[in-house]
Amino acid sequence: MERYFNTEGCCRPGIHYMVRLDDRLDAIKRLYVDRGKYFVINRGRQYGKTTTLRALAEYLKNDYAVLPMDFQALGSDCFVDGSAFVLSFIDYLEEIFSGREELRDAVSEEAYRNLIALRDQKRLGIDKLFRCLSGMCRTAEKPMVLIIDEVDSASNNQVFIDFLAQLRRYYLDRDFSPAFQSVILAGVYDIKNLKLKIRPDDEHQYNSPWNIAAEFNVEMDLSSAQIRDMLEEYESDHRTGMDTAAVAEEIYQYTSGYPYLVSAICKILDERLPEKEEYADQGSVWSKEGIGEAVSIILKTRIPLFDSMTRQLDLYPDLKDVLEQILYEGQRLSFSLGIKSVSLGTMFGFLKEEDGQIVVANRIFEMYLLNLFMSEESIRSDVFKQGQSDRNQFY
Repeated sequence: MERYFNTEGCCRPGIHYMVRLDDRLDAIKRLYVDRGKYFVINRGRQYGKTTTLRALAEYLKNDYAVLPMDFQALGSDCFVDGSAFVLSFIDYLEEIFSGREELRDAVSEEAYRNLIALRDQKRLGIDKLFRCLSGMCRTAEKPMVLIIDEVDSASNNQVFIDFLAQLRRYYLDRDFSPAFQSVILAGVYDIKNLKLKIRPDDEHQYNSPWNIAAEFNVEMDLSSAQIRDMLEEYESDHRTGMDTAAVAEEIYQYTSGYPYLVSAICKILDERLPEKEEYADQGSVWSKEGIGEAVSIILKTRIPLFDSMTRQLDLYPDLKDVLEQILYEGQRLSFSLGIKSVSLGTMFGFLKEEDGQIVVANRIFEMYLLNLFMSEESIRSDVFKQGQSDRNQFY
């Protein structure tokens, strides 16, 4: 099967052109998993989190017994109460074990059966689940690692907070009660600072029981060199004659290494531009002009990443105001994560720090947002003018 550039879901090296993750996986293993860290990978939408986690689970399996989960596989009804969650969690683990022979070999059969037998008990609490998981960790032939993707899909929930509290308890007591070697949670929202409703009087807390988490500092942006290496693999297959270093740098200048945007540009260059008469030869496709055309196509397309961005701006008007000040009014604002709007914008991947100032994360986001704000301003002006015209008819 011929490889292609993928923008839908997880990337797989056997069928997709993608950057090599070996250095990233090695850094996560050495700096976090081997040291017994519990941590969160929180990045914006379509930032390669799932691709990284799946590759990491494979990378770790020789040294660790890895439980890879995705909380999107659990419906909202699974978080109604502790019993429903425990039942669903056990069912999910049973599915994972059935498909991973190396995991079954690493875990004691008795510990596994004790976990499955929980389903027959009358009162199912998260505390009982963790006693069984601790027993599994104690008897496993390899240290156990828990990976949960899309964890923030269940985060605004008391059951989820109880789950985090148990992870924290066993982490703090692991000298006496066996626990996971490492726990890796991934999602868009930073769980440590997530605003969670936990009390009936609508009081909120910002600090979850996940204050044990180590800060995750492994680079998830793609560098120009990584993009070049990916393009060299493509060039080896297609012989376009492109200058891979120059093309990679031009793509980087538009995207700042945002993984989805890199893949989206390459996908258009590979699949769509050759259909245009003015880009009949490959040399004109993989060029500065071709990349500019690909960016123009992206900006005119309704993609999920832009839909998510627009939705977040509607939910957080203070964030939108900061972006308008930067882009529409040309203001220079000091960067501080202590400001909620800046923290949110950084978490979503819209903003970043540059020389102590708040800047938009990449040129494509700048162009999209500026077009959005200008369109909104134009519509508001047109509506005002039409309102004035209608009003004048009555005078």
